Amino acid sequence: MDLATRKMVYYGLVGLLIAGSTIALFQASPVQFLPKDGSLSIYLADIQPDIQGNQVISFGPLLSPISQTPQGLSASLLSLNVTIDSVTIHSNGDLNDAGMTTNTKFTFDVMKPFDVSPLISNAKVPVENVTMVSLHVGSATAAVKGLAGLQPVKVPSEELKIPVSPAVHVKAQMTSSIVISGTAHIVFQGNGSIILTPVLHVEKTTEPQ
Repeated sequence: MDLATRKMVYYGLVGLLIAGSTIALFQASPVQFLPKDGSLSIYLADIQPDIQGNQVISFGPLLSPISQTPQGLSASLLSLNVTIDSVTIHSNGDLNDAGMTTNTKFTFDVMKPFDVSPLISNAKVPVENVTMVSLHVGSATAAVKGLAGLQPVKVPSEELKIPVSPAVHVKAQMTSSIVISGTAHIVFQGNGSIILTPVLHVEKTTEPQ
């Protein structure tokens, strides 16, 4: 066997060894060089209250703690702060689906408009069609002129469910976004409690980019 032939055989064997080692490496420890998830950003636009700031409101009739006789109470609502502590993304309209939950801490005042739409949450999610977003209310309090301290605010079910229609498609390595807006119905009950019932909807969405 001459020198040229020996070199060809040698390089051929080396090539086979490298190829076999590479295949064995991928089979033993598969590595994903490209992520399969995409990103979904959720923003909040203005939540319009159904009463005006500093408007005189009535809690009455209330029972006087001394005489136990009905009395009225008028006051002004100065602020109403709501804290969102988690966001759940559903890939179908069935809320029995647990979805994917991301913890967050976003507090906003219902009585104050936003200059820009703030970011509530940004999460890595699998490639899917997002059809529902749920915001969990961790706490809600109001400052009322004429009453000492912050007043607790009740949000029924503590879960704000927003259907996304048409669905937002999430693509791998790309970012989609949802902007939420709506109105806030505020009720002052005769026992002095405050109930907040937001009605939210998707204002706009952006395609993967």
